[in-house]
Amino acid sequence: MSDIIALGVVQKALAVGDLDGFVRLWDPDGVWTHSGHSQISGPHAGHWEIAEMVRIALEVSGGTLKAQPIELVAAGKDSVLGYFELDAQRPGAKIHQYGFQRWVVRNGKIVSLDTVYCDQDEFDEFFK
Repeated sequence: MSDIIALGVVQKALAVGDLDGFVRLWDPDGVWTHSGHSQISGPHAGHWEIAEMVRIALEVSGGTLKAQPIELVAAGKDSVLGYFELDAQRPGAKIHQYGFQRWVVRNGKIVSLDTVYCDQDEFDEFFK
């Protein structure tokens, strides 16, 4: 797969408007890993775990969670690097921060996504 195709898959994943459509872009054995020590940190493997992690993040944020890419760049045959902004709020708490992601795409499917945050303590506190 070329880096341009990998970049297109990631762009599609970020643009899809529903959780089921997002999950269908993943390889059945794909793994999304969040840094830190919150309830959504660690590896989430397979369609069900990835969807469940997203549901928890949306529930904790009261549906306000928004992650917007600032920059995406193809970084080799199967890799895409991303810099993004994350915002969410709920009664008594809010979060605004930046993070970095490394997406790996093979055969048109996302096989891994590693996400790290600029202020890990803030992220962990919000999603504790």
